[in-house]
Amino acid sequence: MSIRETIESLLTDESAVHKRLIEYVTGQLRQGRSLSDVLDDPYVTNRLDPVQRRALVEEPEIVAAAQGEALEDLRARLEGMAAS
Repeated sequence: MSIRETIESLLTDESAVHKRLIEYVTGQLRQGRSLSDVLDDPYVTNRLDPVQRRALVEEPEIVAAAQGEALEDLRARLEGMAAS
């Protein structure tokens, strides 16, 4: 197998694609996008069917990143209630 073929096989390997999707989703969450928006993003929907997207949200990295989103939402709601 040539180097080019080896690199291509690594890039198209299912586990490599899955890892890139995890990195993409967590990166987008860190940039402030909501999980539902990211999961509806064409980059994700073109690579995963709905069942695979559902499974993706069980990945520990995504769970941790999404918890930050939920915590920020909760803080904002509580601050709004405290200001009233």
